[in-house]
Amino acid sequence: MILNGELLQWQHVEGAYVYQHIHTLDYTPYNLPQHIKIISQVSEALFEEQFEYNEKEVAKQITTLLGAARLSRKVSIGVTLKHYTSGDVSIEYDTPSIYSGYVMRSLRPDATCLRMQIPLEGYPTSAAIEAYNLAEAIAQGRGYHTAIIIDADDTIRFDTSHPIALVREKTLYIANTSLSIERNMLEQATRKAGYKVECRTLKRADLATADEVIVMSWQGLTAMQTVNGKPYMSIIAENIAKEFEK
Repeated sequence: MILNGELLQWQHVEGAYVYQHIHTLDYTPYNLPQHIKIISQVSEALFEEQFEYNEKEVAKQITTLLGAARLSRKVSIGVTLKHYTSGDVSIEYDTPSIYSGYVMRSLRPDATCLRMQIPLEGYPTSAAIEAYNLAEAIAQGRGYHTAIIIDADDTIRFDTSHPIALVREKTLYIANTSLSIERNMLEQATRKAGYKVECRTLKRADLATADEVIVMSWQGLTAMQTVNGKPYMSIIAENIAKEFEK
């Protein structure tokens, strides 16, 4: 890991944090200026702390970290930039993907709806990650692959790094949030593919009329196979994913 600019063996850092998941390929981070802008905005909003990130230095540190771990340059690797309440800043890498670039993932999960709240929803925080991981664990304990979080008002909620969208006919419906690179990428690719985009609150009832349920992440698109037993297609999601390859 990189901790405060220094390459170290991985160690646990205490405290809450805000974060950004960053896609890298050939040790090169994608959309780094946008990620830095978001984590800076969130740090200031939640911690009332201004922190100036040097984009070139962050990119250099990412290259150093992945090179030191001797990871493959030929596949995508997720890197997480974290800013802690203590002021510490770390960079860590995830397990390398089997894909190169943003793609349509081959796994089509079976999902279930779970009613719960995401703390500080709309912000990329460690609390949101923990809520998301808890929902995943509960879903898997019930025999599903993943969870779709529903709040008390039946509104579909999501971690900003995993925005959910619904497709009906030739329109993609997605909630509006300015703090998600993944959400913005999905909207742009959908428009380039020739489909309409409607930004609005998504409700549980919308799942009944949707043709496709898709999730965007640092790896690309994932299309749900089923949600609570209802089957979905992936045709439009596959067409949208082709735009990432151009």
